[in-house]
Amino acid sequence: MKKVIILLGIILLGYAFNEFSPFEKKLITNFTARIRELQQEKVYLHTDKSVYTVGDKLWFRAYQVHAAALFPMVYSHYIYVDLIDRRDSVIQRVKVVGRDSCFFGQIEIPKDLQQGDYSLRAFTYYMQNVGEDYFFKKKIRVINPKDSRVWTDVTYTKNRENNYTATIRLSDGQGEPYSQTSVTYIAGVKKDQYSVKPARTDKDGKFEVKIDTTMKTIEVEFRDGQPFPFKRYIYIPSQLKDFDVQFFPEGGNLLSGNFQQVAFKAIGADGRAVEATGEVYQDSVVIATVRTQHDGMGKFRLPVNPGKKFYAVMKTEDGVEKRFELPDVSETGWGLSISRKDSILSYRVIKGGNATLPEELYTVIHCRGIVVGMNRVNGLQRGSVNLNILPEGISHIVLLDAVGNVYSQRLFFVKRNQRPELKITTNKPTYVARELVEMEIDFEEAYKGLLDGSFSISVTDDQKVVQDSLEDNILSNLLLTSDLKGYIDNPAYYFNDTTLEVENNLDLVMMTHGWTRFDVSKLAKGEFDDLKYPLEVGQVISGKVNNFWGKKSKGANIILLSNYGLYRMAETDEKGNFLIDGLAFHDSTSFLVQAVNAKGRRGVTVSVDQDEFLSPRYTLPNTLETKKKEDDFYKKFGQDYYYENGEKVYVLDEVLVSRKKQKKSYSFYDNLARYQLDSVQIAEYSMMPIELIIQQLPGVTFEKDDEGNDCFKHFGRTLYVLVNDFEESMDQIRLIPSGALRNISMLDQMQGKIFFGDRGANGVLIISVEPGWRPKDLGRPNILPFKIMGYQIPDEFYVPKYEIDSVRRDNRYDERSTIYWKPVVNISKDSPAKLSFYTADTYGKYSVIVEGITSKGVICRKRVPLILK
Repeated sequence: MKKVIILLGIILLGYAFNEFSPFEKKLITNFTARIRELQQEKVYLHTDKSVYTVGDKLWFRAYQVHAAALFPMVYSHYIYVDLIDRRDSVIQRVKVVGRDSCFFGQIEIPKDLQQGDYSLRAFTYYMQNVGEDYFFKKKIRVINPKDSRVWTDVTYTKNRENNYTATIRLSDGQGEPYSQTSVTYIAGVKKDQYSVKPARTDKDGKFEVKIDTTMKTIEVEFRDGQPFPFKRYIYIPSQLKDFDVQFFPEGGNLLSGNFQQVAFKAIGADGRAVEATGEVYQDSVVIATVRTQHDGMGKFRLPVNPGKKFYAVMKTEDGVEKRFELPDVSETGWGLSISRKDSILSYRVIKGGNATLPEELYTVIHCRGIVVGMNRVNGLQRGSVNLNILPEGISHIVLLDAVGNVYSQRLFFVKRNQRPELKITTNKPTYVARELVEMEIDFEEAYKGLLDGSFSISVTDDQKVVQDSLEDNILSNLLLTSDLKGYIDNPAYYFNDTTLEVENNLDLVMMTHGWTRFDVSKLAKGEFDDLKYPLEVGQVISGKVNNFWGKKSKGANIILLSNYGLYRMAETDEKGNFLIDGLAFHDSTSFLVQAVNAKGRRGVTVSVDQDEFLSPRYTLPNTLETKKKEDDFYKKFGQDYYYENGEKVYVLDEVLVSRKKQKKSYSFYDNLARYQLDSVQIAEYSMMPIELIIQQLPGVTFEKDDEGNDCFKHFGRTLYVLVNDFEESMDQIRLIPSGALRNISMLDQMQGKIFFGDRGANGVLIISVEPGWRPKDLGRPNILPFKIMGYQIPDEFYVPKYEIDSVRRDNRYDERSTIYWKPVVNISKDSPAKLSFYTADTYGKYSVIVEGITSKGVICRKRVPLILK
């Protein structure tokens, strides 16, 4: 339906094109060019659940849609999915390829990952052009049963401005304190060897740490691994009780002589909503009493008298009071005001007391870049638009002149209170353990035979997976959060009900959040952003060849080989660059490239380009309130057991140690190193190339140095690299197979300076490999072995087949939290989707969640219960 409406809109505009002014024709042409020529993408991720245990697989289906029309459309053929921690480090990254226009795969949750909240983000390579704000993001929770041996309860006491004391209590799973226990800690980022400080818990298991508001983490360890090895990062929530209030006059400006609507939003020091009340003053006279209505937002009407100044005095629930200035009053500006009644949205053009009408002034209405209305303004004017002809989601009304100067703009949201629904039926109302469930998924009776589409389904245990009805889902994400900058609290709230209160609160979001995906002023002037990141329709390998003197080698011949038999030839252009396309390779592929100059001589140097990615940012809330909710969750749902080879292993609080485990040391420097990956940890990353394995060290990234050469950096500082205690080139390091790695350590800046002088001043990376490994004689710089990120081959979700006697009689308890996941469920116009799976052994309530999009762009989500009793 949306697709039809959009196409009709473009056709109608085309018929009326000869009636438009030159500016209107230019603006419509530029909007159309942006839609047609600059591929607009959105990505949404449906995961099987939101809570995982270390060692689990996170199953996902990625939906790629046209960002304007919202119907399924594949531009980029690859989607990237990252797991990010609070230190802005990528824990895992996978690249998935479209299979029959569907993207799905899995992420392995590392077994040694610390218990806590993490962020999942998904994007295409091309989407990086619009910035990280428009990537898909989702919070997931990771339970590590081994972390249940030590609970860290933290309270914060303010000493003076920006200075606090963190009181940390260490206790076991039964709540008993680790009393009189020696610990070491690092508050904030480690700067030198003196950053590591000793402490000892008291009889209640407590010790104190001095912190300030710039610190993000406290790293705590049992000293010398006694009573057992333990390390924990404590993420410091925002301590400041400061807050800010921003005021947003409707249309953007306070215009003299008008009675205007003004929205406001109160945010804390961490950028999250806070509740506040206050009074608005004209000079020293109170003219309005205000309070936040929903998630820190509110609005009021203000008589904008000429020549006056306005300010507000606001107070939070914590008792903090501050004064805030409202925007200055404009005497010459123009603005917009909107109202709606039923399906009609009316707008009114307003002006300041001394405003003069520009030679040409227009109102333009568009929805995600699709122009649906345009009018010439002749003074103070009213207009309207029928909301039924607009696509669902955010629309934008703009007041601008023929030069492209924007005078006023206003967002509004069009929501359909009725949409096609999915119908999920099962062969029985309730089930018992290990019983076959037969399920059918179709559209409601009124839409049968009219719609078709692709969906994904998850079935999870409500006792282990908390279902939050307010968290982002496919509906709220594609229609709301994916188009707005900033964090939206409880986005699904705006789609769970159709009351007037919800509608008014949604309009507050429109008035207080900026939308910059479309810059109408630039479009009006014909200005388009340069695109740094190309559309990834296939896999390519590119690079450059320099001659003996370091200059570009034109016409050099390139041969590319892979460990899976791929063979390609190419030739460099005038700038010495080469590009080989039409490739398809998965994530375990290794390559070798060889180059000779145009005369067939080997005296050249070849290099290969690596993918560039925007730095990750953990943007989820980290306040005292959210920290308390997080702690409460893990205390309630944390586990004291895990599975190993199908056997249930319990984590015990009390451990008898007969002897101290000797820490293996492969290098003289290993025992001095601040960070370390041992052979056990390295084995878990054995499928990764060595560049990604090394990046598992906190803060380490693989980048280019100032001269464009590949290097490892630690928080932006280039590391000095040793292999088996000897300096080695990056070409040789890439040749080290993961199976030969024994240990990876890192010395900090001070240690590096002490042992290696200026070379180690930024820190030193120590790589230890098996004794039999020797650097290969590259001999010629015209030959380069390398790895580049390939696509993932997805695993198949395991479903027990309890119809087989040996499986049904297995006495191991089946308590899977996800009992069924299927990433591709197709519903045709002729027949519903039919599925079957077996229940687990845990009785209670399960949630069946189906999400997806029809071929016509109808977004669907359905949740129904499944009962075992």
